Amino acid sequence: REGDPLNLLIVGNRDLVRQCFGGRWDDAEAITFGTCVKTTRAFLFDSSYRYSPVSSLYVDGRIQDLALQRARTSINERIHLRLWQTDLRVDGQTVWIGQVSRDIGVRFTLKTWNLTTHRIDPNVDEARDYVVDSLMDGRRVAQMTYATGVDAATPDQPRPNLTGDPYYTDGKRAVLVLSANATDTVYLEDGSPTETVKPR
Repeated sequence: REGDPLNLLIVGNRDLVRQCFGGRWDDAEAITFGTCVKTTRAFLFDSSYRYSPVSSLYVDGRIQDLALQRARTSINERIHLRLWQTDLRVDGQTVWIGQVSRDIGVRFTLKTWNLTTHRIDPNVDEARDYVVDSLMDGRRVAQMTYATGVDAATPDQPRPNLTGDPYYTDGKRAVLVLSANATDTVYLEDGSPTETVKPR
């Protein structure tokens, strides 16, 4: 079954990915009975759960290789990011395909073994662009563009994910080539240079 749409491509070896997302993003805990209880408690009391688990999604039959999240004041505002390592390389760097979306609640479902799932914000492009802005603000992007991904879906005709949550998207994937050092760089939009980021 289709899960949330794949909307990111990130170029960078594992250590570089960890470095660029470090400090702002945390590893998600594994799904266990205990972490499900913590997740439900955080939802009921509208509190934060910094390491709340993300459900497993699969690409070509493989579970995500990295699951990261950005916690906020409430578990309902958490952003979760899944990355799958591919066999592709660009200048010796690993290419990852990813999916990012924002949680807006927890609900019960019969479609998962633990009977709970997170509801996602239907505007998945907003979460994708949040990742882009976050990495750009940290000056860790060497190049950036958008590429064709899934079929587009509109707000008035959304597409359902695995657990029935609706989402809409322009269908594009953000393509980010990470930089090992903070850089004042030229970003690429549709293959052409657009602007140089000035030092902060």
